[in-house]
Amino acid sequence: MTSAERLVPLGAVTRPHGVRGEVRVHRFNPDSTLLLERDTVWLRTDDAPARPMRIERARLHGELILLTFEGVRGREAAEALRGQQVCVPRAELPEPDEDEHYHVDLIGLAAVDPDGRALGEVADVLRYPSVDCLAVDADDGRREVPFVEPYVVEVDLEAERVVIAHLEDLDVIRPRRRRGSSR
Repeated sequence: MTSAERLVPLGAVTRPHGVRGEVRVHRFNPDSTLLLERDTVWLRTDDAPARPMRIERARLHGELILLTFEGVRGREAAEALRGQQVCVPRAELPEPDEDEHYHVDLIGLAAVDPDGRALGEVADVLRYPSVDCLAVDADDGRREVPFVEPYVVEVDLEAERVVIAHLEDLDVIRPRRRRGSSR
């Protein structure tokens, strides 16, 4: 799958809703209504390949979205979908506004300083209540870089890089030891 064909998770099936096969979907972006506008989505888990699923019905239910998939009938069939991510191909997402970026597009970008020297790579984008952070993996460890000025100076998707300043001001996050580990 090329980067343009990457699947982007929009939510996850939390549990069945009723007895006819409808499922509750927790949206990762509570403001997004994209799932209400789709005919088809892809369901995936960590241990199985993604598979397309046709949507028969989609509706809002408080903060959740309720989906009915073609071929999913009854509570047991809906229960089998619990925990699966509801995804769409990246190429089918609406184009972001200028100076906006999808998190999935940032992962894998080279992190460089304002002079162009390599700092590491964006490994993840973390959402916190106060600010999103870029998890940048460098030789000396991982740093969480707030996605605001003065830290993130520029995002250049065409050059596949993000310019980061003041990285030295941020603490290195070392991996936690697992309990029971002898090291």
